[in-house]
Amino acid sequence: MTTSNHSAIAAAARRAGLTQQGARVEHVSFRRKLRFGSTDIQSAMDLRDPDRLVLDYTRLMMAFLLFQPQPQHILMIGLGGGSLPKFCHRHLPGSDITVVEIDPAVIALREQFEIPPDQADFRVVQADGADFVAAVDDQRFNVILVDGFDAEQMAPALGTQNFYGHCARLLRPGGVMLCNLHELDIYYGVFMERIALAFDGNALVVGTRECGNAIVFARKDWAIDARLPKHLVRPASMAPSAWSDIEADMYDVLREARQAWENR
Repeated sequence: MTTSNHSAIAAAARRAGLTQQGARVEHVSFRRKLRFGSTDIQSAMDLRDPDRLVLDYTRLMMAFLLFQPQPQHILMIGLGGGSLPKFCHRHLPGSDITVVEIDPAVIALREQFEIPPDQADFRVVQADGADFVAAVDDQRFNVILVDGFDAEQMAPALGTQNFYGHCARLLRPGGVMLCNLHELDIYYGVFMERIALAFDGNALVVGTRECGNAIVFARKDWAIDARLPKHLVRPASMAPSAWSDIEADMYDVLREARQAWENR
């Protein structure tokens, strides 16, 4: 390959964004997307309904409501395009939400994704998620959501035994930690073993409808099936349209949790 041809290809790759590893925003039809690198979509927002959960795994993660229907304190590790923080802030008005994001470039995009400004019950903290949970000693949470990826993989610090141990420490009894994992990650099995160890085996994994992701639900001190609702009930503060978006995923997790109890 000649130098001129190589330069032309490199220039074309830069124009297409294929060499970018940092956060970047794309627009496709009515969607605004956040990407890290050239392939993975980290977040997507419907410009016609900015608070709607577009990606399948985000809807599945809202199934924490089965275990904590009225969470007072929610901790989220990883901001991305803010889909889950926005949804929770709008539809769970009694919840205090803390979001921890390591990358200031991602936080700088919050207005483009219509993420609420910091206020009394909602805040975005620029910090390493692993360092944050290790340092906190005066707070306890009902729900911890872990969704921290870069262009290539989940941040390694969010998959250590120490990290999961600190998450368990910060949860109130009956509280739940959810982790978004890639099923094809070579360390997927290791992460599952570490989560199970940190939570005394009280863990459940549910695959997303879209291939590639799995959500792990882990409960502090309680069995995964303890005190589950007999029937799904829409929270009074949640709009019917928002509930209809997540109801099928909620039912999937409820069914899996009941089957886990029956198979013990």
